[in-house]
Amino acid sequence: MYNLETILLIDDDFTTNFIHQKIISKTEINAPVAVSNNASEGLDKLLELNESIKGHSASVLVFLDLNMPLLDGWGFLDVFKEMKLNFMVHLYIVSASINPDDKTRAASYPQVNGYIQKHLTVPIFRELVKGYAS
Repeated sequence: MYNLETILLIDDDFTTNFIHQKIISKTEINAPVAVSNNASEGLDKLLELNESIKGHSASVLVFLDLNMPLLDGWGFLDVFKEMKLNFMVHLYIVSASINPDDKTRAASYPQVNGYIQKHLTVPIFRELVKGYAS
């Protein structure tokens, strides 16, 4: 079991981030929620967390949108797969895309734990964190 240190939402849409924060707050999970409004900011946040999290049993739960300006979710994944972090990352794509090619492409990244159609719900969130939140 991993100790869930932080939940990181990476999405350029304010409303989506707000909804997801409300959904998370309705669960028994007490990990802090960080919001990054773009993929570059999300990468920076992971590097910042890498400096502060030292436990090998620590984990960060990341919800990543695909369609964002500048650096999109795919660009994030290309950088992320090369990162060396001190903690486990459980990364889920949360996208409005219904394109099966996006799901297939997401599955080609071993770092991606799953693909969720927007928006998160309380039951989906609870199911996701069951295995690695204490």
